[in-house]
Parts: sequence; C-alpha cells; structure tokens
Amino acid sequence: MTLTEIWEISDVNGLIIALSDYVAEKCAYGDAMEALSAPERVFYITQSLEMEVNNGGFSQFFYNASGDFCGELISALTEIGALKTAEISRRALAAFGKELPTDRDERCEMLDELESDEIDAILEECDNAFYDYEDDLEALNHAYVLKNKASFA
Repeated sequence: MTLTEIWEISDVNGLIIALSDYVAEKCAYGDAMEALSAPERVFYITQSLEMEVNNGGFSQFFYNASGDFCGELISALTEIGALKTAEISRRALAAFGKELPTDRDERCEMLDELESDEIDAILEECDNAFYDYEDDLEALNHAYVLKNKASFA
C-alpha cells in the first residue's frame, strides 16, 4: 500500500495499522532506523511497544528486537502525550536496576542473568497497568501522525 493510499483511509485504526506496516517496512523492521524521520521513529517505537506488550508483555518487548530502542521509549511516549504509559514503561525499565544494552544479544544475556521473581512481579504489574490503557494510544498516535504528516514520506 502506498502512503497516498494510507492517508485516504478514514478509519483511525485502519490508518494506524497501515501506517505502522509502512513505517516498519521502510526501516526494515528496526534494522534501518536511519531511513526514518524523527516523527516516524517515534511512531515506530510506540507502535512496537504496543504490539509487543499486547502480545507478550514488557518482557517480550525487552527480549525482542524492539528492545533495541528501550533507551528512547520514554521520550517517544512523552512525545505523543502518553504520559501514563511513559510512567509504566519507566517502572518496567527501572525493575532491572541498570540501563539495558541496545544490542539484543547483550541485552538478552543481561536479562537472563537478572531474571528473578521480584523482576517478574514488577513486569507483571506493569503489564497489567499497561492493559488498563489509561492513555488512548491509538488516539494519541493518530493525533501525533496527523500533526507530523509532512514528516511521513
């Protein structure tokens, strides 16, 4: 689907999904982030978080390639106005007591070494808080995308 076709989608959910697919393909699913504009990067990171957490919790987000961008997560969520989700994500990141590496292999090794019932409990609390959707991520992403439409190419 072309970007022109995506902008013609009137259904908010449909537009977000199509644009998410477009941006993910544009950056080779995170392997070529330099191909994205700053707003596209923010959108990609927030969409990755939502997809991963909904599929397997924060643990899945951190273990998968999406975790490569965990250092940018709080600023991306803040950028779109998802302040409650940013705080939940901050708690999830803080559970490890140290900054997570951006390299996936290093991060997974570290996560395996740090694994504990205490961390699992914190991440589960964060998952449940995320699932409450106190921030309407779809609406916030939609507003952000429309505000920055010229930066999506």
